[in-house]
Amino acid sequence: MKKFKLFKNISLLIFICYCGFFTLSKNAVGGDSKAEMVLFFSPTCPHCHHALEFLEKNVEPKYKDLTITKYNTSTKVGANYYFHYAKKLNIDSAGAVPLAIFKDKYELGFDTKETGKKYIEYIEEMLKSSAK
Repeated sequence: MKKFKLFKNISLLIFICYCGFFTLSKNAVGGDSKAEMVLFFSPTCPHCHHALEFLEKNVEPKYKDLTITKYNTSTKVGANYYFHYAKKLNIDSAGAVPLAIFKDKYELGFDTKETGKKYIEYIEEMLKSSAK
């Protein structure tokens, strides 16, 4: 009976991971939207809170054609997505947050002035290239 429960739980976990990665490949960076950004954060990270606040106040109201997908890295799904993208983009500091991904560019960490400027620069580049 214990072996069956273990098998059932492992099968369910594999199914959830498979569905999650299938969804990621369609909805996150490189999917159907004109411009997409992915932000990985941790609820215990103060820099992450600054990044989320910056997006809420300065990006979301202004850039309506931008899709922002946010992943909490303290969850299994968020951590899986994080490591998937870290590997895809050859990010050495895998595990560090906040991590913002803009197609093939990324920004690790958050300093309100400098990083905020980079976010806007990358977003406007994506929007400009998608308008062509």
